[in-house]
Amino acid sequence: MNVLIVGAGKSGVYLAEKLRADHKVTMVEVRLDRAEYVAAKMPDVRVVRGDGCEPSVLDRAAAGQTDLVAALTGDDEDNLVVSFLAKTTHSVPMVFARTNHPKNEWLFTKDWGVDVAVSTANIIYSLIDNEVSLGDVITLMRLSAENMVIDELTLPVDAKAVGRTIAALDLPKTAHIMAIISKGEITVPRGETVLSAGDEVLILSELGGEKQLRATFGVRPDAV
Repeated sequence: MNVLIVGAGKSGVYLAEKLRADHKVTMVEVRLDRAEYVAAKMPDVRVVRGDGCEPSVLDRAAAGQTDLVAALTGDDEDNLVVSFLAKTTHSVPMVFARTNHPKNEWLFTKDWGVDVAVSTANIIYSLIDNEVSLGDVITLMRLSAENMVIDELTLPVDAKAVGRTIAALDLPKTAHIMAIISKGEITVPRGETVLSAGDEVLILSELGGEKQLRATFGVRPDAV
């Protein structure tokens, strides 16, 4: 599979390291120091220096021959532009975009070329810090519907879900708990899993269903 990663920050470099053994990886990075770092660290990864928001740069990166684009810059606007260009001008089958600010999540839809949006940087950083395999994430990206996002809820002490099992929660039919990060440990959730204060719950859910999810877990919007 040909993978194009835009943004050579921590998340982008991690993805490249994990995927390069089995896939052909190209990275686009506008900063000279980061581009040189990737080239030295991973000589088998092709590095294209330039702004991924420019069609000519995506052309040089052969976006048209790419199976998957991951827009992982630290700027939501840039990630949206990359996603839109990848989908509309290069017909990339799968576009994965990172959202950095919750207020922008509603923009990351098919209209902007995004197939799967990962909401909040904490999800990606948690996956990186705990060395979770990206295989399951890529599978979810391929199987997910166009109106799905990966969301995160951090449970405060007063959340009504604290102390309850997952089976006891009245989850929306379109929501699926992917993982729970608790005290630095990642666990695969089961029906008997008991939720604790401070748990980070990673959820594949329907776009626009954030309010219902927060109500299910008893989490105030200002507490997330």
